[in-house]
Amino acid sequence: MKKVEAVIPDDRLEAVFNALIKLDVGGFTYFSVKGRGKRPREMVASGRGGRFESVYNLNTNIFVVVKDNSVDKVIDTITSNASSGLAGEGKIFVYNVEDAIDVGTKKRGESSL
Repeated sequence: MKKVEAVIPDDRLEAVFNALIKLDVGGFTYFSVKGRGKRPREMVASGRGGRFESVYNLNTNIFVVVKDNSVDKVIDTITSNASSGLAGEGKIFVYNVEDAIDVGTKKRGESSL
């Protein structure tokens, strides 16, 4: 099993979410994060009509655990739905997963996915 963790622009979450559902991924977790990478940061309005460059970008961190044979499909799905081809749009990390346990059914390993 592998854990695929992706940091993507916040505004691309819905497209990635819908694509992962179509891929029949059992489930995934996401949360909003702030960070700073190569992607240009947004201009933010101040209280007196001025504008300034934000210190960070708003991103989403997604993670999903899948069977080894699904990793490439998940990565392709995320990249094709989160990328516009510009540098600095995020990163994907892949980790080995030793075991997984479904809390409700108590199933272990790939059957818990």
